[in-house]
Parts: sequence; C-alpha cells; structure tokens
Amino acid sequence: MTMKIEKTEKANELKLSFEIEAKKFDEAINKVYEKSAKYFNIPGFRKGKAPMAIVEKQYGDEIFYEDAFNELVPEIYEKELKENNIEAVNKPDIDVEQIGKGKDLKFTAIVQIKPEVKLGKYKGIQIKKIEYNVSDDDVEHELRTHG
Repeated sequence: MTMKIEKTEKANELKLSFEIEAKKFDEAINKVYEKSAKYFNIPGFRKGKAPMAIVEKQYGDEIFYEDAFNELVPEIYEKELKENNIEAVNKPDIDVEQIGKGKDLKFTAIVQIKPEVKLGKYKGIQIKKIEYNVSDDDVEHELRTHG
C-alpha cells in the first residue's frame, strides 16, 4: 500500500493518492461475496449456494467492487490520516482511477484540512485601562431614575 500527499492549488486542501495491492482488494471482494451470498438466487443453485464466479457472470464482474471498496478503504484512509498527522475537516472527494479483480486499487482523495494559524507578536502589547470610579451616590441616582 502506498500513499502520496500533494498540495492542490487551493489553500488548506490536500490530494492523497492511494495504491492498494490487488491481493488486498481481491480479499475484500471475497469477504463481501461471503457476506452477501445468501441474497443471490441463481437458477440451478440453492439460494445462496451459487459459486462466486457464477454470480459474477450473471450480474457482472463489478457487482462487488463498490462494497469491497467500502469494506477496505475507510480503515486504510483513517490509518494514513493518523500516521501522517493530517487533520481533515470534511469527508474526502474520492476519484477511483483503477478498480478491478486482480488489479491494484488506485484512487485519489481530495480533502480539506485545518488551516495553519500563524500568531503575530502578541506578548508585551500595552493597552490603556480605563477606570470608571462610581460612587454610592451615582448608584442611588441611577436606581431612582431607572428603577
């Protein structure tokens, strides 16, 4: 698994490029198939007993891709953010570049990050304190006129 970090033209935005080994993606596809096999009803097989290859042939190879992506990616994404001290402030904008059985999974995630705050000189600043002296007579006067 590799991840590349690039800054974009926009302030406080990063483009994260991921490449996950085909083996890991294929394992995620198998996991998804095992979870969802019971829902497939294919003629000639008892419900949920059709082999994965038959299910893929019937419904198309990509039937498990989205679920496999969702099975695999969030954990890797969160781990990489943590390890690289990236403080994302929104959900990533994902763009899948390559996905498929037996292929490395390649995608990018564009994410907003917390802006860096640079403090100016703030120590030693002098501020004039204005003091208001209020007598008991002033308080009594205010209470009589407004109370």
